[in-house]
Amino acid sequence: MTTLLIKRGRIVDPASRRDMAGDILVADGKIKKIAKRITESADEVIDAKGLIVAPGLVDLHVHLREPGREDKETIETGSKAAIAGGVTSVVAMPNTNPVADNQSVIEYVLATSKKLDLINVFPAGAVTKGEGGQTLSEMRELKLAGAVAVTDDGADVADRGLLKKAMEYAKTHDLLMMAHGENAAITDGGAMHEGWVSTRLGLPGIPDLAEDLAVRANVMLAKSTGARLHLAHLSTADAVAALAEAKRAGFKNITGEVAVQHAALTDEECEGYNTNAKMYPPLRSRDRVRAVVKAIKSGAVDALATDHAPHIEPEKLQPFVDAARGTVGLETSFAAMYTYLVKPKHLTLAQGLALMTYKPAAIIRKNKGTLAVGADADIAIFDIKKEWTVDPAKFQSKGKNSVFAGKRLTGKAVHTIVAGKVKMRSGTVL
Repeated sequence: MTTLLIKRGRIVDPASRRDMAGDILVADGKIKKIAKRITESADEVIDAKGLIVAPGLVDLHVHLREPGREDKETIETGSKAAIAGGVTSVVAMPNTNPVADNQSVIEYVLATSKKLDLINVFPAGAVTKGEGGQTLSEMRELKLAGAVAVTDDGADVADRGLLKKAMEYAKTHDLLMMAHGENAAITDGGAMHEGWVSTRLGLPGIPDLAEDLAVRANVMLAKSTGARLHLAHLSTADAVAALAEAKRAGFKNITGEVAVQHAALTDEECEGYNTNAKMYPPLRSRDRVRAVVKAIKSGAVDALATDHAPHIEPEKLQPFVDAARGTVGLETSFAAMYTYLVKPKHLTLAQGLALMTYKPAAIIRKNKGTLAVGADADIAIFDIKKEWTVDPAKFQSKGKNSVFAGKRLTGKAVHTIVAGKVKMRSGTVL
C-alpha cells in the first residue's frame, strides 16, 4: 500500500465546508484520513506549512488539440500544463482533427490520457458531425464511448430546429449539452468587443447581442426540452442575467461558467493590437466585467473555467483581424481567480475554490473536487502568498499565447497530486 502524508497545511475543502489546519493521509490513491495531527508514518511526506491544501481543480473547458493539431498542444503537454496550475481534471473540447463526433476519437483521447497517467481527461463529443451544424452526431455512441458532454464549441448550432432536436436527443441519453453562445451572423467580421476601444483602434467590433441572442435561444430551448444545458464562457450582462433568471425560475437543468479572464480583464488589453487578447467571446468593457463579477458574487454562475486555447506563434503574429482567437489559461487560472476575485474581496478563498472544484465536477457528474475521506486523492497545494510574473516561455503548454503574459499575479500551485501520485513537487512537474 503506497502512502502519502500531507502535514501542517490549511485544508480548504468547500464541498465539505472544511477550513482547518491539519494533516491528510493518502493510501492507494484515496484519502484515508483527515485530522489536526496524524502520527502515522508514510512512504512520502509533504510539509504544507503556510500553504493551502485544496481539492485538485476541475476545468470544464479545455482545448487539448490532439488528435490533429499536435503542433499547438498534445494531451501530454496540456496535461502537464494542468498539473503546473493545480488542475487535476479537464473536459477536453471536441474540435480536434478529426472532430470528436464518433466513438473512435473519444476512445483515442481516453486511451491516450490513461496511458500517460497524468490527469483525469473527460472528453466531450460534438453535437453535429464535423461540427458542421447540419447533421446530429450519434450521441448514444459518444456516451457509450465515454463522452461526458456534447458541444460544437467554437460555433453555435445556428439551426434552432436542429438544436431543439439535439437537446431532445441529449436528454434521451442523459448527456450534458454545452453551448457556445454566438450568433455568427452578428459576430461575422468582428475582431474584438464593440465599444470605445474598438473604435479608437479602428477594429471591427463584436456587439453583446451576438452572445445575448444565442444564450437566450439556448436557455429557452433547454426550458422547453428539459435537457441539461451548460452555458460556456459567459461574458455579457444579459447572458449572465439569462442564467440567473433561469435559476430563479427553478430550472436546475441549466448551468453556466465564466472563463477567468472575462472576470479579470477588459477590452483595454487589446491596446497596441495585442493579439493574445483576441478571443471569443471577446474581452468586454469595464462595465460588462463588473456585471459578470456581480453575477459570480451572487451565486448565479456555477463554475470558473479557462477556455484554454493554445495556438502556434505564427497564428498570433498576424494583423489583429486575421489572428487566431484564444488564450491559454491552465497555468494561470488559480492565480487569476485569486488575484482578481479573492484579493479584492469579491469572493472568499472557499467560494473561489468551490467554483473551480466540486461545483464544476457536479455539472459533469464526476465525484471529483473534494477532499472527503474515501474520495480520489486529487489534491492541489497552493502558496497564496507567492507573487509571480507570468512568463509564457516557462509554460508546460506548447501554447505561449497568454493574455496574462507579463502580469503580476498572486497565488501559485506548488504541489499537485493525482490519484495519490505526486505529479508536481515544489513547483517542478515530474
